[in-house]
Amino acid sequence: MAAGAVTTRPARPETGLRPVHLRHDLGAIANLIEYCFAPTLDSSGRAAIQEMRLLSRSGPLLWLLSHFDRVGPSLLKGFVWLEAGRLVGNVSIAPAGYGGGWIIANVAVHPDYRRHGIARHLMQAALDWVAHHGRFAVLQVEADNEPARALYDGLGFRAQRAFTRWRRAGGFFAQPPASVGVPLRLLGRADFPALLALAQRVRPDVAGGLGWLRPTRLEAFSPPRFGLVSTLLSGRRSTLWGLPEGNTLGAALIAETRAGTSAAVFDLLVDPARQGTLEAALIGHVVRVFARARQPLITEHPADDEAAAEQFRANYFRPERTLVHMIWPADAQ
Repeated sequence: MAAGAVTTRPARPETGLRPVHLRHDLGAIANLIEYCFAPTLDSSGRAAIQEMRLLSRSGPLLWLLSHFDRVGPSLLKGFVWLEAGRLVGNVSIAPAGYGGGWIIANVAVHPDYRRHGIARHLMQAALDWVAHHGRFAVLQVEADNEPARALYDGLGFRAQRAFTRWRRAGGFFAQPPASVGVPLRLLGRADFPALLALAQRVRPDVAGGLGWLRPTRLEAFSPPRFGLVSTLLSGRRSTLWGLPEGNTLGAALIAETRAGTSAAVFDLLVDPARQGTLEAALIGHVVRVFARARQPLITEHPADDEAAAEQFRANYFRPERTLVHMIWPADAQ
């Protein structure tokens, strides 16, 4: 009696949507993100891609890190799309850090596979996940990326506000003259209620708050809980100036420096009733303070503030990019 030959068909390469498998996908995700976003990647973005590649080669260590939530938060959750086993689409999900919200990031589809609905499938999977695990989702999109904005609009996202990133290089020696008649002074703890009230008028949460992942809260202005010890451990130092007007503030500057970085980051807040009258004095002040040490200056400021934009340009700031902040669902905040 002859035995029949047993044959098995080779498994067909995977096609379609599935959750991210870090051990198998991380390197391919890094390659896809770099390929799709190369023109807009800044130094931190390139560093993140390099970190992803290093982790992707760590083998069992990556498995261990992922199970103990020690991998970068933007990589812990998400979905990928495969075509015949090739990873051609990705979306990442990360905790926003406030209000039960989640960040949606790294929405990428290889150019050869666009216009096939892959991005929509990825986004819908991400939103279904957020709906079961949180209250809302937020994302950033380039202001001139009309196809992406149309996709997010169609999925129920609402634009909060557009923010432009301005940078002043540290090599400029030109400094504006000291302003007369604008008595800025350093702010202390007693000024925080007035500072919060000003921020809520200028940067309400419904319009994006203080900026990306920075809701307008008192904690944004308060010094570290343990004072100098916390400052030394975190490497972050904040300085606040304001323009008192009775029991309120007409304007404020909030500047921060961090250990290991040469740039100073600042926020400019001007009461709506005083817009167009104080920007030159405040921007001139922050330039004079940090230009002495030839420190670069960076701010992310609402793109609709034309008075500030005029003064940024007058003080040699260069616009780098404009991003629209969006939230889903529309009534989340």
